[in-house]
Order: sequence, then C-alpha cells, then structure tokens
Amino acid sequence: MQYSKTSIHHISVKMKIKSKIWIILLFISAFFRQADSQSLTESIVFKQEAEQKFLEAMRLFRNARFDTASSAFVNIIKEYPRSHRTTGAYIMGGKAYYEAGKYRESIHLLKDLIDVFPQSTYSDDAHYSLGLNYYRLERYEDAASEFITIVQISQKPKLLERSRKLAEMITSSYLSLMELKVLRLDTRTDEMSALVDLKTAEKLQREGDFVSANELLNKVALMPPNIKYVADALSMLERTAKEGGIKIGLVLPLMVKEENPSARVLGMEFLQGIQLAIEEYNQNSPVKIALEIRDTERDPSIAARHVADLCSDESVSIIVGPVISSEVFAAAGIANERGVPLITPTATANGIAAIGPFIFQANPDYNVRGRAIAAYAYNAFDARNFAVLAPADMVGKQIAESFVAEVDSLYGEVIDVEWYTPGSTDLRTELTTMRRKAFAKLEVPTVDFGAKMKQAVLDRIRDWGVEERILDSLIERKLKAPVTFLFGKRGKIISDSLKIETQVEKFKYDSLEFPVTNIDGIFIPITNPDEIAVVSSQLKFFNINALILGTGDWNDHDALYQSQQYTDKAIFTVDTYTDIKSDEYKIFAGKFKLANNNKMPSINSLIGYDVAKLVAYVMSQGKTKRADVAEALSKVQGFSGLHSKISLSLNRVNSYLLIMQYKNRQILKIGEIDLANQGK
Repeated sequence: MQYSKTSIHHISVKMKIKSKIWIILLFISAFFRQADSQSLTESIVFKQEAEQKFLEAMRLFRNARFDTASSAFVNIIKEYPRSHRTTGAYIMGGKAYYEAGKYRESIHLLKDLIDVFPQSTYSDDAHYSLGLNYYRLERYEDAASEFITIVQISQKPKLLERSRKLAEMITSSYLSLMELKVLRLDTRTDEMSALVDLKTAEKLQREGDFVSANELLNKVALMPPNIKYVADALSMLERTAKEGGIKIGLVLPLMVKEENPSARVLGMEFLQGIQLAIEEYNQNSPVKIALEIRDTERDPSIAARHVADLCSDESVSIIVGPVISSEVFAAAGIANERGVPLITPTATANGIAAIGPFIFQANPDYNVRGRAIAAYAYNAFDARNFAVLAPADMVGKQIAESFVAEVDSLYGEVIDVEWYTPGSTDLRTELTTMRRKAFAKLEVPTVDFGAKMKQAVLDRIRDWGVEERILDSLIERKLKAPVTFLFGKRGKIISDSLKIETQVEKFKYDSLEFPVTNIDGIFIPITNPDEIAVVSSQLKFFNINALILGTGDWNDHDALYQSQQYTDKAIFTVDTYTDIKSDEYKIFAGKFKLANNNKMPSINSLIGYDVAKLVAYVMSQGKTKRADVAEALSKVQGFSGLHSKISLSLNRVNSYLLIMQYKNRQILKIGEIDLANQGK
C-alpha cells in the first residue's frame, strides 16, 4: 500500500498525540502508585482529631500508664487507619504493650506495622522492639534474627550499636549450634555473617571441636579487614595455635614446693611419660594438644580445687589424674557433675568409676583383681573348690569378697574364708580352722552293713534300686558304705527319706600327717611381699596342698626365691608387664632418655605414657568434645600399651590383667584375662 506525504503527516501527528497521551497516562499511573504507597506508609492526610488523641496517648505513655496508653494507640489505628499518626500509633502501641509486659500483643502489633507499612521510617524501630519482645519470651533465635536485621537495614547509629551488642550477647550466650546454623541463613551482609560464624566457632571450641571451629575462623579471617569481627577471628586463631587448640588437664602430685627431691619423684615420673606421648602426637597432628598442669601437693582438697578450675576452662577436653585414690575421690564428683571426662592412671580403690559416666580408671580396681584371679583359676586350672586367707583390712576384705562373688557366679565352691591381722606371723588359728572345714566336707554319712540290719531296711534299699549283688557283698564283708555310694549325690536326703540309720566318720583334722587335698586353690591377697614367707611356710606346715593364688604383691622375685620350696607354681595377677627386649619398648626408652637427661623410664612413666597415648588416640579420631571423649573411652577394649592393655568397656574400669607364675626360680607370664570378654 502507498501512502501520500499528507497521509504520512497525519499518521505521524496521530502517533505523536497517542504517544503523548500514553506518557501522560504512565505518569498519572506512577503518581497514583506513589501516592498509594505513600498512603500505606506515612500518610500525608492530616487529622486534627488523630493528632489530639495521639498526644493524649503519648502523655499516658510518658506517665508510665502503659496499659491505658496501649489501648489509646490501638484505638487511633482503628479510627484513623490512614492518618498522619497511624504508623506512629503502631510503633508506640507496640512499645506500650512491651512496657506493660504484654509481649505477645506487642509482637502482633509490630508485625502488622512491618507488613502493612514496609517502607515506614519506623520499620527498624519495629524490628528492635520485636527483638526485645522475643528476648523477654526467651525466643532467643527470633530475637537475634531481629537485631541482625536492624544491623543490616538501619542507618541510625545509636540503634545500630545497641542492636549489634544485643546480637553479640544472644548469639554468644543463648543459642545452640543448630540455632546458630539456622540463623546464619538469615544473614545478608558480611558483617553479620562474620558475627554468626565467630560465635559458632567459639561454641565449637567450648565443646572441644577445634577442627570445625578453625574452619569457620579461617573463613572469617579471609573477609575484608574493615569487617568488625575479622580481628576477633584472627586473634582466636592465633590463641588457638599458641595454646594448642585442645587441652588436657593434668592433676599430679608434683610437690614443687617440697625441698626434698625424693618427694617429687612420683609426680615427675608420670609427667615425663605423659609429655613424651603428647609430643609424639603433636608432631603428626594439625590440631595440637596442650597440657594444663596442676600440682595436687598430695592434698585431696587442693586436687579438688584444681579439677574445678580445669572444668571451668572450656578448652579442656579431659583431665588425666589424680593418681592417688583419696585425691580422686575428692575431685571426681566435680568433674562428673561438670561433664568433664577424668581418667586416673593408677587409682585402684573400688567405687571411683561408679561416681558417674565421665569417670574412668585405667588401673584395675580391687573388684576386678579379685574376680580376675578366680576366673582364671577356674577356667585355666579347672579349680572348683577354693579357700581364702586374707588380711582383715579394708583392701583385703574388698578383694576377697570380689573373689568369693566370682567363684559363686561360676558355680564353684568356697570351702572357707579366714581373716588374719596384717603383719601377723602366727596363722595357727586360721589354718587349723581351714583344715577342719576342709575335712568336714569329706565327712560323708555311712550305712553299717556289719551291724544287725532289719530285713525291712534291706528291702527298702533294694526297692530303691541298689543291686542285690552289691548288698550281698557289703553284708558278707560287714562293710560301711557311704550313702553317696549307695544313692548318688543326694545320698543323705534319700537315706533320710528311707529312714535308714547312718553314721558319720570324723576325720582327725588336727593330725597334720593327713593332707588337705580337696581345696584346689587358696586365694591369699597379702598386703606386702614380706608376708610371702610367713603364709607360704605355714600353709606347708599345716599340710594344705592347694595352688596359691595371689595379687600383685606376690610379684617379688627375691621373696618368692627365698621361699621357693613353698611358693613354686604360685600364680598371681599383675597390672604391669613390659618386655624390655621388644623393639617397641627400645624405641620408647630411647626417646625417653633423650628427653630426660639419659634417665631410664620407670613403671609410672610407662603408665603415664600409655594413658596419654590412649587419650591422644581418641582425639585423633575427631573425638575432642567432652561428651564424645567420654563416650569413646567407655568403648575402649584391648588398647595395647607398653605396660599393659587397657579395656574400659566394663563399667569404665580397666578389666585387663596379666597372669604370672613363679616356676623353676623364674616369674613367667602364663596368660592374661579381660573380664569384659568373659563369657563371650
């Protein structure tokens, strides 16, 4: 189609007119949209009545009549929803409700203000008041979110500073790790992201998770240096690197104030072994372990105070020590209550680990020692009948009672338990009684076939099942037959039920020419090696032929050798045994001597080394939080140390012991036992 110039001109004019009209319409539309937005935020419509009522409500607010004031502000909103005082009534109504303690009503009103008038100049004030309300209701995550929002949107310096401080306080003191992770999703600025990451790292450190904490701190440290929390993150990283990241508290009898050097030997031996184990760990681990060392001065009250101080240090993941039972009893309850794992390397008293789930004994207690030797004799030597000769002190009674309980659980029999005064050299009364009770077990009722016996009695015996030929032989030879021979194990009961007259043959237990042979093993938990000669020689004199069973005090070669005619084949448990010819020990001893002026390691150094190695091993598996360390330790079975193995899965007490025997003038290792594996 062809257009003339005139037509084109008319079309052009029409198009220009339409374009101008369209521009005008767009301008009018934008104007009304802006006016509508203005009406929804800060309405420009002035209402004298609204002004008067607002001023009256403010007078009530200033006079602390908050309930009345809140009602007045709400009425303004209802009566004048588009007045110049509407948004002011919202914010002041919310504040009045807050001051009146009506936090939920305040939240409702303030959220309406933010939803209906999102562009209001009161918006940041509304978020601040919302945060205060949530804080009062202990909705700390919501409170922190509101204060963080203010920091991200407000331009008011005083409000910003107050909100920042409140956000720091709440994230530091009230939020869990999970709540901090959720809150982190709401952050929209580097500053607030850094704040939440910093507080999360602090909490991770308090719980012992230094690996995760350092990851977050490094993330914050890489932000622009003008970000408020970057310097704090760098400082924490520097402090963590300096202090080692993870701390182990040591509570040992170092006796640093004592002038006599010999008083310091025990604590120093443990410390030197522990230090070597931690040095080895730190050489190969990116997260270092630092030691917080405390001196108990061999005073239980001082030990308890040090443990309390270490529990207050959130970076301490576990406490090693004390090493003396009395000090452990004084301190362990504090550690358990605070949820801090405490492992004592050498305390042996019963009941320490029973204090609670955070307490561990790396050394077997008296209960384990008594049970272990009974179980080993029963299983390895087929011993079934036992006797006990124990010192009448607290330790002797506890360990003997554990032995008896284990024999009972195995359905063995304890023929007699005798107590002697520790240090006594005369055991005549105890061993005479033991002989009498042993022989009493052999005294079995008999039926006398040599005496005149009524036919009715013979008939009852025959009717029960005794063979005719046996009866004829007994009558012909006029013999006495034990009821167990005639009727079996229940012979006494059966003979009584058949009304058969019986007689008991008394053994002459006071005649030492007759040996006691029905005791398989006699448990003698002596108090010190000096008693070996006394008890073993008198046992021989009273002709009690039983395998001697003992505990660690029997582990004295000189004492055993001097009484070798009485002690040969005696077996006993020990909690330490080191093969000094092994490559592993030689490497350890070389390192120890290098670190300690060519000094050879003692047993205490070995124990300290092994316990520290166990703790470091647990931490190398990522278990650095206190609860995680305790849980991991409670599952330990058969951890191989240089002095022994450590198994803590049985009531958090080491259930492993070595079995030794004195034979042919030598002490030999003949076995081992872990009560945690008994019956498996």
